[in-house]
Amino acid sequence: MPELPEVEVIRRGLAPVLVGRSFIAVTTGPARLRRQSSAVEFRRWVIRRRLQELDRRGKYLLFRLEGGATLLVHLGMTGRLLLQKKPGKPPAHVHLTFRLDDGSRLLYQDVRRFGQVLVFPPGERPPPLDKVGLEPFSPGLTPDLLRQRTRKRKKPLKSFLLDGSAVAGIGNIYACEILHAARLSPTCPVERLSVEDWARLLRETRRILRAAIRAGGTTVADFLNSRGETGLFQFDLAVYARAGQPCRRCGNPVSRLSQAGRSTYFCAQCQG
Repeated sequence: MPELPEVEVIRRGLAPVLVGRSFIAVTTGPARLRRQSSAVEFRRWVIRRRLQELDRRGKYLLFRLEGGATLLVHLGMTGRLLLQKKPGKPPAHVHLTFRLDDGSRLLYQDVRRFGQVLVFPPGERPPPLDKVGLEPFSPGLTPDLLRQRTRKRKKPLKSFLLDGSAVAGIGNIYACEILHAARLSPTCPVERLSVEDWARLLRETRRILRAAIRAGGTTVADFLNSRGETGLFQFDLAVYARAGQPCRRCGNPVSRLSQAGRSTYFCAQCQG
């Protein structure tokens, strides 16, 4: 699943070429996504509207349209937003095609169709954003705040990071990497962390996410940017998908366990 760095890479790739352009047509495929607005809603709120801004909140992309409507996109497990600058045969599994006033097309491709493409009228806040926590880079996200919010909570640290209601945009890959870098156990109850632990975790969160964005994201299976290119941060992963291989810090074999149905990779020596 694309996480914050991958979604931010897509945003940075699309914004310079889409902002200021107008949507002039939309085509919907025969198979719907997990959550998708109707063609009628797209025509009413998107068509003939100029894109004024392209934002990101957590793992969501927000297309701010002329007139105040918002087009919200979540890529789910295998979703991609691809920009097709010249007419041509689209790739397989394209479920939505937005045609722009310069002749280019924005394609939403999704093999598993777990994504969301929803339009919200002017003045309506997209409900999915209500559960999105503070951005990792927000000055308001502090060690003291995290310590305060986790008092008397026994939730495992990795599960807390994946929840997204406190810190936005972190998924399985980056949670594993952040916890390894911060030398914190993924199974540790969050109530046990000190302010110093949270400070170290925040510092490593910001460092790793910035490095991943600079590298164009992580391509383990499906991620491609808007130009159809893979990311490169997978070559810098310290623990994710490296079970049995030596930890790059201490040489101890990387371990794997299952938490809430997700694979957790960690070093028992460094993160004990």
